[in-house]
Amino acid sequence: MPVRIPGRIPDARFDELFAALRYNRDRALLVFWVSNGARAEELLTCRQRDVLPGEQLLGVVRKGTRAYQQVPSAADAFVWLRLYQEEAWRAGVPRGPGRRLWWTLRPPFRPLTYHAARAMFGRANRLLGSNWTLHDLRRTAAYRMARDPKLALTDVQWSWGTRI
Repeated sequence: MPVRIPGRIPDARFDELFAALRYNRDRALLVFWVSNGARAEELLTCRQRDVLPGEQLLGVVRKGTRAYQQVPSAADAFVWLRLYQEEAWRAGVPRGPGRRLWWTLRPPFRPLTYHAARAMFGRANRLLGSNWTLHDLRRTAAYRMARDPKLALTDVQWSWGTRI
């Protein structure tokens, strides 16, 4: 019986997907998802205090264990995040350490939900004629991490929040 290879986004198609996104918030989300392998809901529930750009870490609450874990993330993700934050704060999005990190783009501002993020991703998919899921971003992150000769498989598992 054939085994289906888990979906991941090839690098060239990832570049197209990134280019199809219209907002800095969406670019930041995409780069975080692909660089740290956090689940969609884990990233979307981050607080503003969870961002440590100097250390290239983002704190997430893990889905299964509810444990707080700081995961390494790409430097580019923090650049896109900062661009988004400046725009959002100028527009009136609430700020403060205990406030959510991700918000809707238009007033009345509300924390960004999984369904809204999925809809954003779906719009980009339609532009490209693709059908990737938010979970495919997690698989893409795992694939990239596993292929990095500087990362041990146990480091990938730890970053993913899986048991070793």
